[in-house]
Amino acid sequence: MSSLRIRLVAIAAIVALGVGMLSAMPVARAQDATGSEFPVNIRFLNAMTTVGKIDIYINSDEKEQRVAEGLEYGVVSDVYEGTAPLTGVVVKKNVNNGFDSYLYQIVVPTEAGKDYLVIVSDLLVIPTEMDLTAVDGDKARVRAVNASAQSPALDFFISRSSEGTVLGDLSPVVTDVRFGLATDAGEVPAASYDVTATATGTDTVAVQSNDLSMEAGQSYTLVVIGSPGDTDTPLTILPVGEATSTE
Repeated sequence: MSSLRIRLVAIAAIVALGVGMLSAMPVARAQDATGSEFPVNIRFLNAMTTVGKIDIYINSDEKEQRVAEGLEYGVVSDVYEGTAPLTGVVVKKNVNNGFDSYLYQIVVPTEAGKDYLVIVSDLLVIPTEMDLTAVDGDKARVRAVNASAQSPALDFFISRSSEGTVLGDLSPVVTDVRFGLATDAGEVPAASYDVTATATGTDTVAVQSNDLSMEAGQSYTLVVIGSPGDTDTPLTILPVGEATSTE
């Protein structure tokens, strides 16, 4: 995992859409020689500390295009099918006040056959591609995303829970993970780990999670959500796991 390096999530590639443009988006999916389709698989995470529940729509703001209703804070949705090369996403407040309360209307660049985790945060929608290719041996794949708008830039430390290593004896595996950024993924032996994030360049612990089980053949995205010092939505490391391919 020491080979992790920061890459900027392609937020710049996300452009605002009008409702009419969303409804007019074409559906396109790749096919192999047998005609089998390769869908775009998308899951959503509600990381909005300022909004309770949200509704998610794909490629339109019409009711029949709503794929997730009342998605609560800190919850990851089921997997839904997007479209390539772009998937339109509309996010609304889950309210019943007689009119729609729009939060976001964006386009996510997507590729047929790929898997995505789209994080809806307080200030940004953060789309990230999930690498679900097979992991060799008894290993798991792991990366981190800072989805907390109020969080400082973070340095991440990781150690096996059974070893009881103190923070001062560790070197960060990745540094300066600012809000809206995702790290590249690295592989670690399957085990339980303690993960600690400090404010970049300091030993001040911002958030930590102990005994995170990372199973062989799984791909984990460790998403930092919440607000520092908040009792209702404290800064938290939320592990989002998905089985990798067996091929």
